[in-house]
Amino acid sequence: MTDSIYASTVSSEIGRPVPDAGKAAGPFQLGLSGCAGGLESISTSQILDLAEKVETLGFAGIWLNEEHFQGSIVEVEGRRCHSPLVLASAILARTKRLRVGFSVLLAALHNPVRLAEEIATLDVLSDGRVDLGISRGNNPRYLNAYGVKPEGTADHFRDMLTFLPRAWAVGTLPFGEASHSIEPKPIQTPHPPIYVGTNTNETAAWATQNGHRIICHGIISMPNQRRLMRAYVDAGGDPAEVPFGRFVYVSETDASARKELWPTIEKLTTRLKGFGLFKREGIIDEARLQPENFYSDMVIAGSPETCAEKFMALHDELGVTYLNALSAFFGFLPLPLLERSLDLMGSVLRPRLEKALATAA
Repeated sequence: MTDSIYASTVSSEIGRPVPDAGKAAGPFQLGLSGCAGGLESISTSQILDLAEKVETLGFAGIWLNEEHFQGSIVEVEGRRCHSPLVLASAILARTKRLRVGFSVLLAALHNPVRLAEEIATLDVLSDGRVDLGISRGNNPRYLNAYGVKPEGTADHFRDMLTFLPRAWAVGTLPFGEASHSIEPKPIQTPHPPIYVGTNTNETAAWATQNGHRIICHGIISMPNQRRLMRAYVDAGGDPAEVPFGRFVYVSETDASARKELWPTIEKLTTRLKGFGLFKREGIIDEARLQPENFYSDMVIAGSPETCAEKFMALHDELGVTYLNALSAFFGFLPLPLLERSLDLMGSVLRPRLEKALATAA
């Protein structure tokens, strides 16, 4: 599909996108986020087994990041990043209830027609368990490798979010002199929920004004999270519909959590400094990448009681009810610690927060 045909398809349809589908936000939901949905570690062979496990532990969903050129056989530690669409299909095939989302797909690297087909296919095969998280995708390394010019990514992103709901609707769309029905149509009506990833107030407001939600990634500092949530809510967005990301680690006590997690914090902050994230406005400042600051400002860690208190403080301040845990710490958390934290997160922290939010409601 040429750019001109895509543009004519978008401009020929008048009106704002229809509101998203999906179940109404419950009192509390617990999700996982990362390259493998928060299940990544040094080994990737257990991802699908872990997905089945977290489903039995009552997690609401897992969210897969799209990243490229990260993880190889020459690296000993850190995350392994797979194709999120392929991994999503495997996880959905191994589970019955767990929702699978993307946190996020990078619009600049995707053809809108193919993406509409693939998301709808996943939705059909999973009986409606797909959430589409998407962002502009302006990473210069990725754009260069994919041969995408950066100056067109903003228009492509907004055009895609106009196109996708119309592609999933019943009927045909014009493509030049022809018209086609994008197939299959998704199970969820009117379409799978769309979550917009952004670092700017303008896009956060635009998302809700156009019938979408936002997704807040855990690598964003709390001052920036507050800013984005305020812009989203001020524009009419519901904070209970926002998957709110934080690094999360649960242990038996606060002291054991810090002792077990500290080596991972040191390795992760060293890697994040190398990424240069603090040079990108709206994400995180360099001071918060100092290990002590990172642990206190970016991480929910401790006993189940302490972690519950920290989340309830977020709920009381921002209205969030969906905790989206970066549980694998970009793959640096050793697998035994990850598994134990997931156990405590699902079996102890989750019921405690369900009860607390139900009581508050």
